[in-house]
Formats: sequence, structure tokens, C-alpha cells
Amino acid sequence: MSAGFIVLFGLAGLAVAAAGTFLVRAVPWIGLGIGVLLTAAGLWLLTGHTLYTSLARRLAAQLGSPRQAGMRGFFSFGLAYGTASLSCTLPVFLTVVGSGLAVRGFGAAAAQFVSYALGMGLVITVLTQGLALFRGATVGLLLRALPHFHALSAVLLLLAGTYIVYYWLTTGRLAQALFG
Repeated sequence: MSAGFIVLFGLAGLAVAAAGTFLVRAVPWIGLGIGVLLTAAGLWLLTGHTLYTSLARRLAAQLGSPRQAGMRGFFSFGLAYGTASLSCTLPVFLTVVGSGLAVRGFGAAAAQFVSYALGMGLVITVLTQGLALFRGATVGLLLRALPHFHALSAVLLLLAGTYIVYYWLTTGRLAQALFG
């Protein structure tokens, strides 16, 4: 699974490196936009609506699962999981790779990317192994917590979105660009 995950982040890293300076300048604005979207999504969920789309499920079904025999199943699962993860971590990923590219050049950006990909791969591997080892306890805990996930995810989205907007307006200095 980790190999597919790392390959996906590798391709994303190459795309970021190819976009270079333009992307580095756009990252704060992209981050601000993502923060606004997360805040809106949190508010949408708090009003009782859902954000469900079957796109990720259909993509995962096409790519395969770890239950398929051999390395292809694990590699495909890594790609599917990486795709879903990249949608959540894209602002951080772009910041890590983009800032390295802008400040220290391609070599430093590549080193930051490798560190980021290995760190993410390690976290996903540990979580997957933990779930495999403690499946019974994990499933029972999740079933008891399931009724509270919708409200909790709405609040977390709202908090994350609000923080991201605050971050890019203050630390990212976009407030100066917007309001002079």
C-alpha cells in the first residue's frame, strides 16, 4: 500500500515542481480558498445536510483493494487511499514542497517531498497495521461513536476552515494584500 501512496505523492510532487514559482505565489490564495470552502462545508453539515459523493468509492472500486492477491492490490489500494488523502492534505503538501522550491531550490524541495511522502506513508502504514491487529476493538468503538460522527465532522471542518482562513490572512499576509 505504501508504494502506491508514495508514487501518487511523487507524481503530485513532480507536478508541483513543474509549476514552480507560479504555484508558490498561488499557494496562499489556494489555501485561503480551501479554508473558505472547508468553513462553508462545516456550516453546511451543521445545518443537517451531507457532502456524500460516491466518486471516491467508485474510484477505489476501479483501482482495487488489498484483498486482491499480490502486490497489485496493495499498490492499487495505496493509490486510492493516496488520492483521498491528497484531497485533504493538498494545502500542506503544496506548502511543504512549494516553499522548499521557492526558498532553497529543486534539491531541497525534492528532499522535503521525500520526507513528507515517507512520513505520510509511515503514518498510513502504522494506522493500517493497527486496524488489522485490533479490528474487533476498533469496529466496536467505531460503531458506538458512529451516531456522533456527523456533528463532530461538521464542527471539525468548521474549526479547520476557520483556522486556515485565519492563518492565511495573518501569517500568510493575505489581509495586507486584500485590505492594504
